[in-house]
Amino acid sequence: MAVLVIAGSGRGAGKTAVGCALIAALPELRWVAVKVTPHLHRDEEIWEEVDFRSGKDTGRYLAAGAGRAFLVGGVGVADAAGLVVGARSRAALCDGLLVESNRITAGSVARPGERVVTLAVLAGAEAEWKASLRECVGGVDALVLGSGLDANGFESPFRRKPVFSLGEGHWCVPELVRFVRGRLVG
Repeated sequence: MAVLVIAGSGRGAGKTAVGCALIAALPELRWVAVKVTPHLHRDEEIWEEVDFRSGKDTGRYLAAGAGRAFLVGGVGVADAAGLVVGARSRAALCDGLLVESNRITAGSVARPGERVVTLAVLAGAEAEWKASLRECVGGVDALVLGSGLDANGFESPFRRKPVFSLGEGHWCVPELVRFVRGRLVG
């Protein structure tokens, strides 16, 4: 299975939008998408979305082309990784796993030998970025910048990473698709 983890600078940064754009741009993979949140949904730690018209992030993943979509929430990091692995096992026909989380690393959900890539979607003022992003940024493979951000002003460890800048209203660029495809499909 190919594993794509998408972290982000905060709420509204575009993590889900970038994930949806990549699912749509990489139809050669049969995707299962898992969004990790600190909140429980319907008192369930893991919940499967079945309605692509729901308007929820999980529904957006289905509408983009994911075969299955799950929400994992209300648990600690170690438990969340275990639930993501459980969700992936429920999607046996899928060969691409997208995880939206700042706390889950690709290594905690990928099996040995699987292809992995981790992206950080950045938007807004750097001073307002989540602390969890700063904790995971050393392990990201590339940065995806929202409209108006310039990587030249970033402090380390954000430097020396491939950077993909998005234009206003766009959630994917061909160079990003090539980068992710090259890492996951080979």
